[in-house]
Amino acid sequence: MKKYLLPSIILVSLLFSGIAFAEVSSSTKNKINETRQKIEDIKQKAQEDINKIKSELKNAIEIKIGKKLDEQKIKIADQFEKTMQTLNDLVVRIESRIAKMDAISTDTSIPKALLVTAKTNVSLAATELTNLENLLAQNIPAVSTSTVKNTERKLVLKKINLQSEKTKTAIKTARASIIKVVESLKIWQLKEKNSTSTQQTESTSTNNQ
Repeated sequence: MKKYLLPSIILVSLLFSGIAFAEVSSSTKNKINETRQKIEDIKQKAQEDINKIKSELKNAIEIKIGKKLDEQKIKIADQFEKTMQTLNDLVVRIESRIAKMDAISTDTSIPKALLVTAKTNVSLAATELTNLENLLAQNIPAVSTSTVKNTERKLVLKKINLQSEKTKTAIKTARASIIKVVESLKIWQLKEKNSTSTQQTESTSTNNQ
């Protein structure tokens, strides 16, 4: 009987120790799973924070770029407007000068013809500037992950650059035509001076005789 009792006791002991090991193993697995889940939660939270930071940085950059573009648009418009104002002021001064020339019965046909051309060119430059300002008033699409939006942005910027060049060219043409008027007035002044000097010389010569 004792021979069979010892193996039975050993077998029971092994069974109980197996159960205990199974319980410990299950508990350990649960802890490992909990730890893994916590790590995953931390990683997910960290990724969400990184994405949020990236989004905020992107928005900040786009706002900065937008402000810079707005500043550049205002600067471009101001520069052209100042130039146009200068050209218009010159036209007014030239008209005043020609009126004074007419008052003393001087032939002003050449300066007047040149002035007509200059005024036409100034008017054309003003039209080009208006076209440019209308383009500058548009909202320029921000840089985007969308190909369509980026294409739209490039198209708007390209139109602004092209119109800017057209405006520059028109203003240069207007300025050049005004310079021609001014040069014609200088030639008139030189002729007037020479004519006056000649008259004085002839008068002096007559008096001496």
